[in-house]
Amino acid sequence: MWRKIAAHPVFARRGNETARGLDDAAVRLHDVSVHYGPRRALQQVSMTVEPGELVAVVGENGAGKSTLIGCATGVVSPDGGRVSVLGQSPAAALRTGEMAVVWQDLALCDNLSVIANIFLGRELGHGFITGRRMQAESAAVLARVGLCVGDLQRRVGELAGGERQAVAIARALLGRPKVLVLDEPTSALGVNETLHVERLLRSLRGEGVAVLLVSHRIDQVFGLADRVIALRHGRLVGDFSTVEVHADDVLALMSGMNIDSVARRHLARLSSLVDQLAEVEPSASLPMIISAMSTAFGHRQLCVHLGGEDPADPLLLSASVGIGDSVLRQLKRVRVGARGGPIGRAAASGLPVVEEDLRSHDLGSGWPVSMWSVPIQGSGGRYGVLSGLADVPGRPQDDLLRLASVYASLAATAIERERLLNDLARRNRVLEALRGVLNALAGPEQLPASLEPALRALAQGLRARAVALVEARLGADETQVGADEAQVGADEEDCSYGGHTTVTVDGETDPADLVGALVAAGQDATWRHGARQIEPTVCAVPFQVDQRRFVIGARWTDPNRVSADGAQLLESAARSLRLAVEREAAQRAQAEAGALRRAGELQRDFIHRLSHELRTPLTTITGYASTLRATDLDWDPDSTSRFLDTIATEAMRLTRLVGDLLDTSAISAGVLRMQPDWCEVAGVLEAAIAAVSRGETDVVLRTDDVPPVWADHDRLEQVFVNLLDNVARHGGRTAVVRCYADDGRAVIEVTDGGPGIPAGLRAQMVEPYVRGDTDTSGAGLGLAICKGIIDAHGGSLRFLDATVGTTVQVVLPLEPDARAG
Repeated sequence: MWRKIAAHPVFARRGNETARGLDDAAVRLHDVSVHYGPRRALQQVSMTVEPGELVAVVGENGAGKSTLIGCATGVVSPDGGRVSVLGQSPAAALRTGEMAVVWQDLALCDNLSVIANIFLGRELGHGFITGRRMQAESAAVLARVGLCVGDLQRRVGELAGGERQAVAIARALLGRPKVLVLDEPTSALGVNETLHVERLLRSLRGEGVAVLLVSHRIDQVFGLADRVIALRHGRLVGDFSTVEVHADDVLALMSGMNIDSVARRHLARLSSLVDQLAEVEPSASLPMIISAMSTAFGHRQLCVHLGGEDPADPLLLSASVGIGDSVLRQLKRVRVGARGGPIGRAAASGLPVVEEDLRSHDLGSGWPVSMWSVPIQGSGGRYGVLSGLADVPGRPQDDLLRLASVYASLAATAIERERLLNDLARRNRVLEALRGVLNALAGPEQLPASLEPALRALAQGLRARAVALVEARLGADETQVGADEAQVGADEEDCSYGGHTTVTVDGETDPADLVGALVAAGQDATWRHGARQIEPTVCAVPFQVDQRRFVIGARWTDPNRVSADGAQLLESAARSLRLAVEREAAQRAQAEAGALRRAGELQRDFIHRLSHELRTPLTTITGYASTLRATDLDWDPDSTSRFLDTIATEAMRLTRLVGDLLDTSAISAGVLRMQPDWCEVAGVLEAAIAAVSRGETDVVLRTDDVPPVWADHDRLEQVFVNLLDNVARHGGRTAVVRCYADDGRAVIEVTDGGPGIPAGLRAQMVEPYVRGDTDTSGAGLGLAICKGIIDAHGGSLRFLDATVGTTVQVVLPLEPDARAG
């Protein structure tokens, strides 16, 4: 028997009118009977059409479809029963325009125009309406329908079949009815026009219009209708929802065939279930499957048990429906085998198991009366068991068991999908963590700075509470982890990033235990490769770079979290860290090699210049001395005195050059000897000016009242002698020396009128062996020595911007400075 299903009406509000309540059907036929001669066209047919519902009437020729439509529209008066439309008679609903009809024969006047046919019968309601307005409203309603008839002034008799159908539909919709009755409305339309009409009907239904459709196209019926009413020989043989019936079943009813559609309904449910499983989260698949299965089987008690990776592991309850708490407690954990009842036996054998009465079995309390179990088998083996329970003894039908096997196959597919997605998510998490480690290690920061973000990314990927990296030295009495275990970069001479680096995820875990465990594990010289679980919650991996040994490890809260994936990720991180350490060592070696190469180049250049500087005075001294010692020449006293003065000058020059070399070496080694005392800055400057003033350079001294400074008088004089000597040799013929006090400091500025030093070269001029663009002889040590002496006094030496020449500023503290040597 077909089950009559009430549709859920849709209500809409239009203007100031409100759709009727649930009990007020738009169209209602109750026990309607119609007699035509000796035969009865309709026999006590009852039906309803709610607002916002589209109901289709189907049947073979002569089944009574047209008679039913005639009764609903008032064209046919029934011999018995009652008919109402919106709570009134059909004739009244037609007269007020609340109901409109599109007949199969269209009922058009061929000698009238399209506009006249659309407005036919509505003249009184519109009063004096102009032709222009009638044409505009006709075009608007045809556009709403989505149909075109061309010239609206043409006579309908000149139109094609599809155009005539469009005029009839437009006429029915002109008054915006609340009930629309259509008798084969698309029979004369093409494909595109039919699609337009179907979209219009869906739109009208959404607006709350009740639609009663007669159609012979089953595909159209199932695409549009909420319910289908099937007629045969004047009898109602089916009133059902299109969701719960197959189109073939409708055709069978129309033909008088009595078929069983249970299988089709199950197939429809399975097809719908498969579509839904593809869209839900994997974790919701099993509950959805047993819920759908419960509906299909008639709200039976169902449950699903899943096993572990080992086939001997107990089966755990994963999902259930309709089972009481006492039974659930008994079935929460089931053994594999006979002790586990039908569930355990089905899991052990891989075959369905049926128990008609479990009361005779010694399984303990809490088990149901009867039970069947079907194994869930997949490509990976046995995943679990799907079971049905009952409170009375009995055996399910064989087709039910076969259907349960189909649902078990769906469950196996869902389980495999969930495991695959979990595996992909797990692998993606591992790859993402490794990517974070690589990004941190490959960044622009040096290794000490990049270690912490790298270990943090590793800890997040491992889902560990703490991660640590320690350095070990094999062969010692105990593993050494650096001079300072609390800071990164503590032991820069031996380890560029200190003894250890730790990262905690929760902010509360004490990493000392983890570091201690890694330190102890690092003493094992035989452990060279691979991950090792050194404690129940700690996994570690060693790696070695040259003679340096490292251990990286992680600690979890739960020992079950120490997985093979975690060990694999630790090994990958260890390889990445080893490459980072090797890269840093290579970069450091490359930098040292570059520094040595540059030092060698500077040394060769210095030796070349130094040999020239030393050779010049030595050559002069040797030449004049040889000349004076010649026995074949007699020199007059003036020439002898001039030769001796030249020898003395060049000797002093040679002495000064050797002194500069010794001072440079002392400054570089940090052993420059200082004898500080309180001294007057003005006196130092006057002595320096007197030492270099030979009538060649005009030096102007401008001094304010500057208190004495704590300094080495001779060293300060050496500084200003060098500066003034540079002025004499490179800066022209004039120099201004200004001295003043500023904020507890003595400031001395030496300004010359020479060509000046480019801004880009100033920082290099205070380096040893660096000389500017000049032809004047020199070793390039003067400014370097000046800066070293001033730094030793706790002061500073720098170049100031000047419009003309060069200005060198020397700043000295007035009080003894802690940095003064």
